[in-house]
Amino acid sequence: MSILKEVLKDVVTMNKYVRKLKKLKNNPGVFFRDYFNKHYPVINTELGVDEAIESAFVEYSNINTVDIPEDMVIDVVFTWVDSTDKTWQEKYEYYEANSKRANIGQYATDSARFDNHNELFYSVKAVKRYLPWVRNIYIITDNQVPIWLNKVKGVTVVDHTEIIDSQYLPTFNSHVIEAFLYRIPNLAEYFIYFNDDVFVAKDLPKEHFFSANNISSLFVSTKNLYDMQFKGVETPTLKASLRSIELLKRYYPYNIKNSLVHTYFPLKKSGYEKAWQLFGKEITAFLPNRFRGNNDLNMASFLVPWLLYCEGKAIEKVDICYYFNIRSRHALTRYEKLLKLKKLNASPHSFCANDFKSDSENKLPDYHERLMGMLKRYYK
Repeated sequence: MSILKEVLKDVVTMNKYVRKLKKLKNNPGVFFRDYFNKHYPVINTELGVDEAIESAFVEYSNINTVDIPEDMVIDVVFTWVDSTDKTWQEKYEYYEANSKRANIGQYATDSARFDNHNELFYSVKAVKRYLPWVRNIYIITDNQVPIWLNKVKGVTVVDHTEIIDSQYLPTFNSHVIEAFLYRIPNLAEYFIYFNDDVFVAKDLPKEHFFSANNISSLFVSTKNLYDMQFKGVETPTLKASLRSIELLKRYYPYNIKNSLVHTYFPLKKSGYEKAWQLFGKEITAFLPNRFRGNNDLNMASFLVPWLLYCEGKAIEKVDICYYFNIRSRHALTRYEKLLKLKKLNASPHSFCANDFKSDSENKLPDYHERLMGMLKRYYK
């Protein structure tokens, strides 16, 4: 009997290889595609999820059995800067020249951090189209107004002077600006924070961001912060996250190790108030940093979301977000996939068309035009 089993096993194995050889002969393109996808799966997100099963995660995230009450209002907040503005440029150049270089973090003054590609227009357009239930959209600026503002209803511009204490202005440090988001006049308790390079890619319900029982969503990535530190990463964002973890450990027993996905951040004003109550001294200490510094705290993208988690007011959820560098040639592949997925009604939740390192190698020469072309097609 055991000999028969071995023979049958060999036959099955042989048949498997015969099928593979036929596939290679008749359709070599499919054969090599499947081979490389199996051994080198395509990863588009910070979740480490194989492209082949992204749609399953998206569908699973849509399961919400309890609807949010109709009277629960949610706002959206953007931070934005127009780097082409001459007045802003003069301020920037003056303070960069007169700042202490020792505490300016890595890439903090790289022009890519401030370049305006008009992404905000499309990011706001995406919110209006795919999150129609949002009450108000606020744009935080330094005495600037988007030229297209009068064409879009329901958008309010909030100047830095309205929310940030005067001794910290002007500031070119997004961490400082984000520390004061909760001061926006008439801001709802529940709000979603966006950078202008983050885009909603499909219709999403309120429940993707907040649950009916007032629990906010925490979109956690698989990136381990301590692994990044071990590999030599020294960005202000990483340092701010690690500092935030140390602060949270003072009051909570949780072993936080991961960053959040580069997408939108569901937040609460009460979470901000709690953070200021617990860590006011540490927050105040970094506010004088005109540019991102090595003692910053990233409140909107780490400290407050994880604080809400520690308080039992947030829960880990999934957001499939395509994250890529628009200056890289790899962005072209992402553009093609996003446009194709939209046609198939299989888009991810979001995507982040990030701009970083102006001196990147293998740079796409017409990256701005390529980005604008893709956004126009996606949101036409």
